[in-house]
Amino acid sequence: MKDKRLIIIIIILQIAFLSGMVLFHKVKLRGASRIMLKTVPVDPVSIFRGHYVALRYEISRLPKTLLKDAQAKDLKEAEELFVLLRQSKESDIWEAYAIYSNLPKGNRAVYLRGRVPNYSKYLLSDSSDDIHLEYGIESFFLNEDSAKNAENANMGGRMNWGMRNKRRQELLAELDEETQRISRAGIGKWLLDQIYDEIEAWVKEGIITAQIKDTIHAKYDTALEQIKAIDEELDSGRAFGQKPVVVEVAVSQDGRGYPVKLLVDGKEYK
Repeated sequence: MKDKRLIIIIIILQIAFLSGMVLFHKVKLRGASRIMLKTVPVDPVSIFRGHYVALRYEISRLPKTLLKDAQAKDLKEAEELFVLLRQSKESDIWEAYAIYSNLPKGNRAVYLRGRVPNYSKYLLSDSSDDIHLEYGIESFFLNEDSAKNAENANMGGRMNWGMRNKRRQELLAELDEETQRISRAGIGKWLLDQIYDEIEAWVKEGIITAQIKDTIHAKYDTALEQIKAIDEELDSGRAFGQKPVVVEVAVSQDGRGYPVKLLVDGKEYK
């Protein structure tokens, strides 16, 4: 009899705990704004990991120019930032338009709290144009059937590294030989800055003219833009027909996000 009462008490406590959790989340999201965020592929294979989806958003990587009250080089790892959002004029997707290290007083805009990742110290260097952020909404859990269905809907964009590299070489082969040479040399923004410094020294020493310098600059700048466009096309998954993945996020009044719904190829998963 005593054991039976103990079991009943345990069951009541479990029910009370679960009910309390549900009530807690309802209270927490009272007055929350619902926004739609577009994702980008986490890697070229699949965003699906068993019963959950690993997510990265378009707002996970934002231009430094959006930072309004601080310098990107002064940001610290794990530092909290406030990302102000508004709905796009062309779609239901919400986009970032400003970043603050201190939320402006009287702010009425929808915003998300983000943190600079612990691994991103090198990403905050002068050679990087972007700020990387995490919002605590990078995972979305699904039951087994939903996970399989969502993965099947996204199979059009599934690719491995070999496929990606092969496609990259095909796209690069369509560009001029000089741009291909720059790509093979692995010249990026940081190395290009060093090259430009060297070219500037040549001008001062009279080795080349300023006109030649401008011609070289124009060529390198155009080449890097073309290479960047190819990489962005591949990273977005568009080159492989990847289906767009959109997440409905409930944003509380204090800027914390909670994924509510996953939309893949027009189908909803909760």
